[in-house]
Amino acid sequence: MIVKRISFLFIFSIVLASLCCGGKTKNKAATNISDTRIAVYIGDELYPDGTTGPATTVTTLQQSPLTSPILGLVNYNQSTNSLVFNDGSRDIFNITGEYIGSSEWPALIQSLRGGNIRELYLSFSTSGSGFMGKLISSNPAAAAKILSYIKNNLGFDGIDLDYEGSDFSTTSPVYTVALAAINVGLKVTAAPYWGKENWQSWVTYVQANNGTVSWLNLQCYSGGNFNNPGDWLDLGVPIVAGSCANCGAICTPVDMQNLFTLWRTGQSPAPISASCWGGTPNTSPQAIGGGFIWVYDAIAGTQFLPYMNALKTGLGM
Repeated sequence: MIVKRISFLFIFSIVLASLCCGGKTKNKAATNISDTRIAVYIGDELYPDGTTGPATTVTTLQQSPLTSPILGLVNYNQSTNSLVFNDGSRDIFNITGEYIGSSEWPALIQSLRGGNIRELYLSFSTSGSGFMGKLISSNPAAAAKILSYIKNNLGFDGIDLDYEGSDFSTTSPVYTVALAAINVGLKVTAAPYWGKENWQSWVTYVQANNGTVSWLNLQCYSGGNFNNPGDWLDLGVPIVAGSCANCGAICTPVDMQNLFTLWRTGQSPAPISASCWGGTPNTSPQAIGGGFIWVYDAIAGTQFLPYMNALKTGLGM
């Protein structure tokens, strides 16, 4: 299970609408299928635990359509004043920027590259981003040391900011951490669920500082249940739409295949449950950049491949 330590914002209204027909119409060019991503947020299953479990997980991932694993979340542990992978038992970086995690983790991460997997990202939660933001202010060399280790030793292509805070000033962690990542050569992604205008400003800022926003993981479940990926396509970066297998409602592989088909083509083979997605769909094809699932432990085992194939089919890959 992935642990989030966040500052929650409350969404006061959710738009419910007919999901098989009607809705908005926008004309978008078809996306290049070769650039389409399938991503999953993955936690403890990819951290060394003294068993063969993580290596078995690597094999499972490589034998699926998955292209972009997102490991996380990196949280702040107040009791040790350090960054931890997922929960408090896996310290990975201390306040001076030293790597204190498992000596086996770098090789495990780098072994992920294979099969359809073409890129690796490490995700910081709101608390993890906050820790890094304070460290950038108080000890920028230590912060740069952490980010450089993530790139050069752990072998990640970039970091993901699963930032759910309310501060979007240019001095907030979502800005300062992105800039620090750019400075060491990391790409960035983020996982918005609200505030499109805020995220547009962030994308513009990253690009103005010669950084790469590889894509945005748009949450279309839970607090973002009303989000329509087609409404976010004008931000100038690929939009990878997210669904959840069990976030208050069960979304089966069939549900997800129909949902991603709807988002991509404007038509669904069957009605979509409002508890699985409550947005207003477009009725014309949309150039979404892919799909992700929150979270791996909810679909691990015999369910994993059906979910991955559901996204692949729904995305027209």
